[in-house]
Amino acid sequence: MDYPFVPKSSKALVPGQFWSVPMSDGRFACGRVLELGGQEIPTPTRGFFGGLHDWVGTAPPNPNTQLGPRFIKYGIMHIRAILESGGALLGMRPLEADGIELPRFLSAHGGPGTKILCGASHIRDARPDEWGTLPVLGFWGTDFIVSLANHHLIAKVA
Repeated sequence: MDYPFVPKSSKALVPGQFWSVPMSDGRFACGRVLELGGQEIPTPTRGFFGGLHDWVGTAPPNPNTQLGPRFIKYGIMHIRAILESGGALLGMRPLEADGIELPRFLSAHGGPGTKILCGASHIRDARPDEWGTLPVLGFWGTDFIVSLANHHLIAKVA
């Protein structure tokens, strides 16, 4: 695949792909595709599980950028999150190259049917004593990643 690449659906996505998230101070954050096809993704042809890296740069990330394994937040996103923030995928680095493992979540705040998740995929039913012990998987609006970057990363020194 040649980059930059503008995806039309999540069928073109690959875990490890990344895009720039322009911040209000002129610097850049980085979004990352982490998983496709998990049971919690409501529209598999348009949705994916991704996250906002704990990374800030004066230029957009590139395939040589050392992004590391730390993330600010994770969530289910629509393909428009890429298109409306950075506009295109800029490259791909295997998740293993940055030491990234999918985090654990709950599918709901508790109650019958709550699942323990790895990323957006079901592992098993959560027991009542596990309700509230993990974060609940969130669903992000298309511009939420930009708001997160501005809120959490704007004070970081490049």
